[in-house]
Order: sequence, then structure tokens, then C-alpha cells
Amino acid sequence: MISNEDLIRLHLIKGLGRKTINKIIGYIELKNIKLNNFSEVLNLISHMKLKRLKIDKEKIEKEASTIIECCKKNNIRIIGLYDEIYPYKLRLIDDKPIVLYADGNTELLNQENNIAVVGTRTPSQEGYEISSILAEKLTEDDCCIVSGFASGCDEAAHFGCLQAKGRTVAIIPSGHLNVLKQNRPLYNMIILNKGCIISELPPFAKAEKNSYLDRNRLIAAVSEGVIVVEGGLKGSTSHMVNFAREYKKPVAYTNNVCKLTGQTLSFNDIDIIDSFDELIKFKNKSVNILDKAISQ
Repeated sequence: MISNEDLIRLHLIKGLGRKTINKIIGYIELKNIKLNNFSEVLNLISHMKLKRLKIDKEKIEKEASTIIECCKKNNIRIIGLYDEIYPYKLRLIDDKPIVLYADGNTELLNQENNIAVVGTRTPSQEGYEISSILAEKLTEDDCCIVSGFASGCDEAAHFGCLQAKGRTVAIIPSGHLNVLKQNRPLYNMIILNKGCIISELPPFAKAEKNSYLDRNRLIAAVSEGVIVVEGGLKGSTSHMVNFAREYKKPVAYTNNVCKLTGQTLSFNDIDIIDSFDELIKFKNKSVNILDKAISQ
């Protein structure tokens, strides 16, 4: 078992990505190796001869201390892979996060009625309204809305949930203290309404191109089903759909996707939502699939 502090330090080693860290952790668990400090972790990495790494231990210690102190000061919880509160749905994916940074009610991540409502950052006015209305309706049907905290469809989904006095989970592509200024009011509303904001990145980290893709896999993983309001056939949202399929999560498009692209969607594994009845059917289908998976 590796401490949260050492997991953070591992993330700070240049050239050592999340997938490689997962391999190291898997090796430690397989061999039942006990590590008492970070120096022993570094010795193990050297012994494994994974790749040539230039490790500035002093710099890593300084950066790790800054992250830990910042989290304490701003009430951001550090959740490591070995913590009891680590979301069980994330443990099921191969490319699992090593460390999560959380603000708010982390119990929402383990609920069995999480539905993701996502879409383009530049929706039509109709698309924006549909995203909000669907989220509001699902909230009234006792769902927790998961989305990516971006402008457009994501923002509308969060607001729709809050309008119905629900709790929503935002998974962000930056650190908590690097949220865009215009998004800070939504951030505060989510926390005040006992929602949750999650990131894989430490508080001051900026959103990078790959962090949007990383965020999308987490949205798909913690949700029982994914609804795409607009977008989805290409770009960032299409990756979300691919992750959902990989994780065996139901996917649905709204009629707006078909209408704006001029395409007829004929995927056997994608539902089309064109009414509230179809919305609730999709919600029940998603939750029932999770129930079956748990029972097995």
C-alpha cells in the first residue's frame, strides 16, 4: 500500500504517466511489497527498469508539500486509490485515477442513479434548453446529474439539476483553484446545494488538451447512463460515447443530434430520447443494468 502523499509524489515524476503508475501499483500488489517511504518507492521503480527517469526528489517534495497544504487550506479532500471512500465505480476501469481531488459531497460518486447529461460547448438555444429540462426532469425522478462543467450543454445540465433542488456532480478538467472566473458562481452553487466537484489534477493545475479526454472517461465511469444532447458524432463528446460503450454503459441521443447533423442515427446500442417517457425508460434501463452487474 502506498500513502496518498507518495501517490501525489509519483504523479510529479516527469515521464511517469498514470498508466505506468497503475502498472507499478499492480506489481506492488501482486508481489505484496511493503513500502515505508518514498525513497523505497523510488528504489522499486529503479529496480523495475521501466524507463529512464530524471527524478528531482527535492523539487518533488517541495511541490507535493505545496499541493497538500493548499488542499488543507481550501478544504479540498485528497482521495487516494487505497482510501475506503475511493469510488467503487472507478475501481472497475483499467485506467483508474491514482488520486482524486474533491470538494463537496463525495458520497454522490457511489450513488446508483447517476445519469450524465453532456454535449457541445456551443449548442443551439434549443439544445441548451433541452439539456436543462432533461436534467431537471431526471432530478425530479431522483437522479443525480453528472456533467463536465463546461459552457453550453454541461452548464445547462448543472443548472437544470440545481433548479429542481437536486445534487449534481461536476468533473472538471483543471484544478479546483483554476476554474474560470465566469464559472465560479456555478461552482459555489453546486457546493452550497451539497453537490460535488471532482478533478484528477491538483488545485492550481491548468486544463490541458488531454485533461478533457481524461475527464470524459471519469464522467462515463461514475454514471449509469450517458445522454448526449447535441454533439457526440465527433469531437470531445464522441470520446465520451466511446468510453461509455467501453464501460458497458447505455448511451442515448436526443432528437436534436439527428436534426442538427442531418443524419439518421441507426446504432443498435444507442437510444433516441424524444419524449419524457423515453427519458424515464432510459433512466430505468441504465439503473437496472447496474443492478444486474452488482448482483453478478
